[in-house]
Amino acid sequence: MDKMPDIKPGDLVKVYTKIIEGDKERLAPFQGVVIKVKGSDVGKTFTVRKVSAGVGIERIFPVHSPMIARVEIKKKGRVRRAKLTYLRQRKGKRMKIKEAAVQTGARPAAPVEEAPPPSEAEEATGESATGPESVEKV
Repeated sequence: MDKMPDIKPGDLVKVYTKIIEGDKERLAPFQGVVIKVKGSDVGKTFTVRKVSAGVGIERIFPVHSPMIARVEIKKKGRVRRAKLTYLRQRKGKRMKIKEAAVQTGARPAAPVEEAPPPSEAEEATGESATGPESVEKV
């Protein structure tokens, strides 16, 4: 994998792993919530948890594994802990994690409204649709 996205606990991710069967290779997606990130540098791992058919499944992925094809971040979660192991005891709506507000750079500038160009009749008389223009001649 070329560049690993910045994965944090609480993120909903989809991890595509390479599976080799005989001489064929396929990608198997695993989508779930990151409950912990552990280690640093080459030994860094992240644990992803999902609930399938009412059974919780957790997989630990090494960040620098050649078996990981790509990782997509579906949602950024807003959590207040580094390890979300308490989610193992929760079910249903109580497992839900709030979505983080996406921070963008600078605020966009307000659009500038321009006056429509004057028509030929307005140019000839010096009046606009709103009334006569007071033009001071020097």
